[in-house]
Amino acid sequence: MPANILQKTSIQIKDKPVVGVIILSAFYFFGILGIQTKYADWFIEKTAFNLLLSCIILFVYQKHYNYRLLLAFIFCYLIGFSAEYIGVSTGILFGNYLYPTTLGPQWMDVPIIIGVNWFILTFCVWALLKNLKLYPILTILLSTIVTVLIDTLIEPVAIQLNFWKWENNSIPFQNYIGWALISFIIFSFYSIIKIPTDNKIYKVLLLWQIIFFTVLNML
Repeated sequence: MPANILQKTSIQIKDKPVVGVIILSAFYFFGILGIQTKYADWFIEKTAFNLLLSCIILFVYQKHYNYRLLLAFIFCYLIGFSAEYIGVSTGILFGNYLYPTTLGPQWMDVPIIIGVNWFILTFCVWALLKNLKLYPILTILLSTIVTVLIDTLIEPVAIQLNFWKWENNSIPFQNYIGWALISFIIFSFYSIIKIPTDNKIYKVLLLWQIIFFTVLNML
């Protein structure tokens, strides 16, 4: 019986994402406000936790769980983390940059949470644009373009909040080429395995990420 109750509760949560919407909205809204106060450092230090919480909420409101979703997460995490490792080690993919400790624990000078960030962004973008029902290659290309455009919002704020540091404090155009390449690979994989994207919360999460970086760019 307890298993049946748990299953019913899980179904009710998935069908009514209001709790997830409230949690995400509170964290991003108060994050924006908090960064403008004297307690900014405290809020910035919670970025890794916020990303992890966002990913957990994203999975909670996922309708279908199967090996393709797990495979997509693992692939995206490994590709994203590996790209960042190559980036900080050689400067080949994105240009010369490094990660301070702002984003939490690191391995090989790369924040462990960074692969999660790649998944959150690419999953939400793919889930949104896949609904357009274009030819797969067009969906992949459009998703890549949108992801790079979002990165143009992220980069100035990331510098300001000390998420990462660029050589000479200047964002190279090479960074956006690197983002396009890695995003294209990830989206191609999503397309090939047909990642399930029936999710109740991804639009809200993507919207809040865009709002977060847009507002901080304006302040």
